[in-house]
Amino acid sequence: MNFGAFARSLTRLYSTSSIEGLTAGESQLYNKLQKAFDPIRLRVADVSGGCGSMYAIDIASKSFEGKSIVKQHRLVNDLLKEEIKDMHGLQLRTSSK
Repeated sequence: MNFGAFARSLTRLYSTSSIEGLTAGESQLYNKLQKAFDPIRLRVADVSGGCGSMYAIDIASKSFEGKSIVKQHRLVNDLLKEEIKDMHGLQLRTSSK
């Protein structure tokens, strides 16, 4: 299943307009990404059933303009490298718009 189909199947997605109801893990990732990238769009969801072992992140930021998808993903992965160590997986979607 591709990220788009998977993301649409999620019942909980969070945007930059509200972080109410985030789990502790989602909130930690959300706040770190928000501070580093000042995103236009940011969605963070624990897709592991609540245990925090897998997350889906959808982020759009002007910081990514002119960068390839690989470079955009590297920026996010570098920022979250400590958190990623404890994850089973990370689904990442980035864009500049």
